[in-house]
Amino acid sequence: MNTKTKNPLYVVTNKGQDVEEAQNFFDALVKKLGLEPVLSILEGILQELLQQVSSFAIFLVVKAYIDQLVDTLEKLIKKFDPVLAFSIYKR
Repeated sequence: MNTKTKNPLYVVTNKGQDVEEAQNFFDALVKKLGLEPVLSILEGILQELLQQVSSFAIFLVVKAYIDQLVDTLEKLIKKFDPVLAFSIYKR
Protein backbone atom coordinates (compact mmCIF):
# COMPACT_ATOMS: atom_id res chain seq x y z
CA MET A 1 0.00 0.00 0.00
CA ASN A 2 1.07 3.53 -0.70
CA THR A 3 1.21 5.51 2.55
CA LYS A 4 1.60 8.91 0.87
CA THR A 5 -1.42 11.15 0.71
CA LYS A 6 -2.60 12.33 -2.67
CA ASN A 7 -2.77 15.97 -1.61
CA PRO A 8 -0.27 16.54 1.17
CA LEU A 9 -0.63 19.65 3.29
CA TYR A 10 2.44 21.85 3.60
CA VAL A 11 3.22 24.69 5.98
CA VAL A 12 5.62 27.47 5.06
CA THR A 13 7.33 29.08 8.05
CA ASN A 14 10.30 31.29 8.81
CA LYS A 15 9.44 33.87 6.11
CA GLY A 16 9.41 31.23 3.38
CA GLN A 17 12.65 29.57 4.41
CA ASP A 18 11.19 26.34 5.83
CA VAL A 19 8.55 24.04 4.37
CA GLU A 20 7.11 21.24 6.50
CA GLU A 21 4.50 18.62 5.71
CA ALA A 22 1.48 18.60 8.02
CA GLN A 23 -0.61 15.55 8.87
CA ASN A 24 -3.96 17.39 9.08
CA PHE A 25 -5.46 20.86 9.44
CA PHE A 26 -4.76 21.14 13.16
CA ASP A 27 -1.16 20.06 12.69
CA ALA A 28 -0.80 22.70 9.98
CA LEU A 29 -2.35 25.35 12.21
CA VAL A 30 -0.08 24.46 15.12
CA LYS A 31 3.02 24.54 12.91
CA LYS A 32 2.02 27.76 11.14
CA LEU A 33 1.36 29.61 14.41
CA GLY A 34 4.35 28.08 16.20
CA LEU A 35 2.25 26.53 18.97
CA GLU A 36 4.36 23.40 19.53
CA PRO A 37 5.86 24.75 22.81
CA VAL A 38 2.42 25.77 24.08
CA LEU A 39 1.00 22.33 23.34
CA SER A 40 3.90 20.58 25.05
CA ILE A 41 3.38 22.73 28.16
CA LEU A 42 -0.36 22.02 28.10
CA GLU A 43 0.34 18.31 27.71
CA GLY A 44 2.68 18.42 30.71
CA ILE A 45 0.07 20.20 32.83
CA LEU A 46 -2.58 17.63 31.90
CA GLN A 47 -0.22 14.75 32.70
CA GLU A 48 0.51 16.26 36.12
CA LEU A 49 -3.20 16.70 36.81
CA LEU A 50 -3.97 13.12 35.81
CA GLN A 51 -1.18 11.80 38.03
CA GLN A 52 -2.85 13.48 41.01
CA VAL A 53 -6.06 11.49 40.57
CA SER A 54 -6.32 9.15 43.52
CA SER A 55 -10.03 9.28 44.28
CA PHE A 56 -13.30 9.84 42.51
CA ALA A 57 -13.64 13.34 43.99
CA ILE A 58 -10.29 14.41 42.55
CA PHE A 59 -11.24 12.80 39.25
CA LEU A 60 -14.37 14.96 39.11
CA VAL A 61 -12.34 18.13 39.72
CA VAL A 62 -9.83 17.21 37.00
CA LYS A 63 -12.65 16.27 34.63
CA ALA A 64 -14.37 19.62 35.23
CA TYR A 65 -11.10 21.43 34.48
CA ILE A 66 -10.53 19.48 31.26
CA ASP A 67 -14.15 20.00 30.19
CA GLN A 68 -13.77 23.73 30.74
CA LEU A 69 -10.55 23.74 28.71
CA VAL A 70 -12.16 21.84 25.83
CA ASP A 71 -15.19 24.16 25.85
CA THR A 72 -12.90 27.18 25.70
CA LEU A 73 -10.97 25.70 22.78
CA GLU A 74 -14.22 24.91 20.93
CA LYS A 75 -15.42 28.50 21.39
CA LEU A 76 -12.08 29.77 20.14
CA ILE A 77 -12.24 27.60 17.02
CA LYS A 78 -15.84 28.66 16.35
CA LYS A 79 -14.85 32.31 16.72
CA PHE A 80 -11.93 32.16 14.30
CA ASP A 81 -13.24 29.70 11.73
CA PRO A 82 -16.98 29.00 11.96
CA VAL A 83 -16.97 26.81 8.82
CA LEU A 84 -14.24 24.58 10.24
CA ALA A 85 -15.98 24.45 13.61
CA PHE A 86 -19.22 23.36 11.94
CA SER A 87 -17.48 20.59 10.02
CA ILE A 88 -15.65 19.36 13.13
CA TYR A 89 -18.31 19.58 15.83
CA LYS A 90 -21.55 19.40 13.78
CA ARG A 91 -23.60 20.98 16.54
